[in-house]
Amino acid sequence: MKRAGLLRAGAALAAVTVAARLVSACAGPKPATAGRSSDRAYPGVLHAPLELSPDLVVEQRVEATKDGRTGAFDAVLQKRGGELVVVGLGPLGARAFVLGQDGTEARFEQRMGPPLPFPPRNVLVDVHRAFFKRLELQGGGAPPDGVHRGRLDGEDLVEVWRDGSLVERRFERPGEMEGAVRVIYGAGCRVHRCEPATIHIVNEWFAYELKIENRRFHFFD
Repeated sequence: MKRAGLLRAGAALAAVTVAARLVSACAGPKPATAGRSSDRAYPGVLHAPLELSPDLVVEQRVEATKDGRTGAFDAVLQKRGGELVVVGLGPLGARAFVLGQDGTEARFEQRMGPPLPFPPRNVLVDVHRAFFKRLELQGGGAPPDGVHRGRLDGEDLVEVWRDGSLVERRFERPGEMEGAVRVIYGAGCRVHRCEPATIHIVNEWFAYELKIENRRFHFFD
């Protein structure tokens, strides 16, 4: 039994290690077109947590893919009041890392696994895009089904609605970044309560994908 437990713990730590290495690879952008820097930082505005809504906690399974390699780990995301924090879980549910946001700055603490080799802020940008950035709705109701376009934080934002549910957001920077950051939502993201079963982030700027299984939501109403 002890040997089996050690084997399971070792396998879990290996998964966290693989995922961290994959995410490190995600830090590099796609080859730039002529005249563009190939080492630019991941662009995106972070708003202070107090400006974000809703307050929620989500238990997740995250799978990262880059260049045909895949790694997965468990995580918990919580946004409440002035706090935004992501906790990565290692073997036996131990905390592998804690990533938080203070104001508009990232705070990062790692307890196990390889060092995070890219700015923790990049993770927060993806969290903001997936959960908190949205087009302003006219009249407070659900938008008609179809494609809706707007401008947010210096980026073109496209939302696609179908049968009263949000199915995709696309963040674009024409003339600056090639392609888009696409956030694809599984069932459950409606206008007054967005709790999708899955979120699939396709980052065409930096050539990586994140598949997130949202196992359980809790909202602080």
